[in-house]
Amino acid sequence: MKFQQLETARLLLRKFDDNDLNFIYKHFQDEFVSKYLYDNEPPKNIEEAKAILNWCFHQENANHIRWCIVFKQNRKSIGTIGFHRFDQINHSAEIGYDLAETYTRQGIMTEALECILDFGFSEGNLHRIYAHVAVENTASNLLLKKNGFILEGVIRDQFFFRGKYYNHNLWSILSA
Repeated sequence: MKFQQLETARLLLRKFDDNDLNFIYKHFQDEFVSKYLYDNEPPKNIEEAKAILNWCFHQENANHIRWCIVFKQNRKSIGTIGFHRFDQINHSAEIGYDLAETYTRQGIMTEALECILDFGFSEGNLHRIYAHVAVENTASNLLLKKNGFILEGVIRDQFFFRGKYYNHNLWSILSA
């Protein structure tokens, strides 16, 4: 799937650049943002944030694509969204996203989600898009349900993080 800058009524979904390093560092250090991210510790220093940013940069011929979510009204970076674990044979990918707390409960993530779902199905030739969401992450589970994802089940003890196992819901949506 080739990267394309996307736009909605309120959002610009753009490629990351070098100027995003401080945003990445502060964003993923934020306890609200990282609360349910059980696959990685928040960056401890700027070098670890650079590693995250480099992953976002290297999208060509990679198994992922990630957008920086920018709120057009104030041109502020407020989150990230994207696909990873592309399976070209089966036309599927996993979706992931995160949003600064200040911008929650305003329909912003729904707007970003709808935009990249449309992109993934139309431009990305995807048939199935799925998400793993921590069972206790009520807001994310409701977001997916509200946007047409179907709960397939619970993956027990999917992540071992900080000495504890965490169950995750498996959600999916199919192309029309």
